[in-house]
Amino acid sequence: MKVAPLTSIPSAALVPALTPVRPVARVVGGELLREMQRAVEADAVDPALPVEGPGQAAQVKTAPRQAPPLPLPQTQGQALATAMRSALTRQSGLAPLLADLGQALQAQALSPPARAAAMQMLTQLIPLDPKVGAADIKRALKGSGLFLEANLAAQPEVSPLGRDLKAALLVLRQALGPTPNRRAPGATPRPPYGGAPTSAQRAALPSLPLEAGAGAIGETLAAETQGALAHLDLLQLASLPDPERPGEPTRWMFETPLQTPQGPSVAQFEISRDGGGGQGREDSREPLWRARFSVDFEPVGPVDAQLAFEGDLARVSLWVARGPIADRLRAAQPALAQALAAANLQLEMAVHSGPPPAPATPSGRLLDQSA
Repeated sequence: MKVAPLTSIPSAALVPALTPVRPVARVVGGELLREMQRAVEADAVDPALPVEGPGQAAQVKTAPRQAPPLPLPQTQGQALATAMRSALTRQSGLAPLLADLGQALQAQALSPPARAAAMQMLTQLIPLDPKVGAADIKRALKGSGLFLEANLAAQPEVSPLGRDLKAALLVLRQALGPTPNRRAPGATPRPPYGGAPTSAQRAALPSLPLEAGAGAIGETLAAETQGALAHLDLLQLASLPDPERPGEPTRWMFETPLQTPQGPSVAQFEISRDGGGGQGREDSREPLWRARFSVDFEPVGPVDAQLAFEGDLARVSLWVARGPIADRLRAAQPALAQALAAANLQLEMAVHSGPPPAPATPSGRLLDQSA
């Protein structure tokens, strides 16, 4: 059965109370990599385990077995590679999960805890609004899930529910029950890594028919949730300092779910800060802030942007896939320059037709092994 995509976002006031998120990795830096590997091992699902339907008691009998403990990597680089390989084989997009959560809520097929967790996830969607500003981007970065473990380590008594995307995903995974030992359906997003080009997720339509059974819906949502968490793990790994490249700029790579008329979409951002020195820059100069992002929604289509701010100079480069949209952006350039001049900023802007040039993959980067 074909249905229209979700067009409204549940109000936070309508979301039932949620069970606090279970303890997760309360560590930062290199220890995050080790904790992620432990989480991967703990979440492994035996393919022989059945998937229980609603109302059925789980009666799983397993023979006692003893597996030798897996040695943890001894170096941060080894831990990074292990965590990345595991996430690459499990990752999937956030947009299809959000679309299917809206469908599952319409089908009335979720348990009360899963329903509450699904509604909490849908409150993470941000409506498209031309008035989005720097404060909104900052809020999206803080709630993107990149800093969940660090925030729990700094303030373990403060609940992240309602303010953090990864916390919402963890609660949803817990409410849905066992994760099936299979990949989520649908296309796999481009895996992020440090310095990679940003990549948006197009608006997704629900893949679940309204007449699907509760067991099938729960299994699909559990697989999609695990895949979205693996993709977020990759974003966290991409935001960690590279131990083999000391002195590189600090960067944060994150995603923000958007509610479009066509369905949930995902914008991807990278914000970096170069504190000076190196790259031929003088230490006395102000820090250079860079931002890159990608969006893909109708009627605009794919747009990739790169911004650099140094002192009172703003450099903007746009790559626009659709020619008429590129022409409209070029026509709007004088108005944008005037608006920035009112804020004592100078503008250097270039609008390119077509996709941005693809950078060469750095030596040693892992490729997506899920294809």
